[in-house]
Amino acid sequence: MGIHLIASNEKTGFADTSIQKRRIFGELSLKPLFLNDITACWFVNMEAFEACASTRYPNDGFVISSYLSLLAMLMDKEEDVHELRAKHLLKSFLSNREMVDFFKGLARHLHLGHRYFVLHSKIHDYKRERPVRIAIHRFVYNNFKAIVAFLSIASVLVGIFKTLMSLKQHQP
Repeated sequence: MGIHLIASNEKTGFADTSIQKRRIFGELSLKPLFLNDITACWFVNMEAFEACASTRYPNDGFVISSYLSLLAMLMDKEEDVHELRAKHLLKSFLSNREMVDFFKGLARHLHLGHRYFVLHSKIHDYKRERPVRIAIHRFVYNNFKAIVAFLSIASVLVGIFKTLMSLKQHQP
């Protein structure tokens, strides 16, 4: 879609999730998350506390729920978890399958807070405002290997033709 995920500064909180429009791509900034058995329990308890102690719109207090819902939205399969780990957004001793199962299981019970809807609407606004860039990004992303192979073959052929042309010009 043309939005790059980046790990935000370690000093930021879970509420400091943002999307920035850059010249070519957008950047979705998320706080890195370390997940193990203890922090998983901690997040479940924090979400339960948010559900009990939250206030009304617009400052509903569902910061952790919104953050975890956003992460769950980014994970559909184990490869997605691997990409989030590579971008240093997730750190864990759990396997990729366990991470997907945890977030997908938890996402069904999370309350979607105001922050989630604001960020979700910003992502949709980004998609609506940049359809050509997104289409180009999707084409390049889906056909990257073929594009590289084509350019490699084309550069070899150009080199061969230049060599043949220079040999032909030097003949008496």
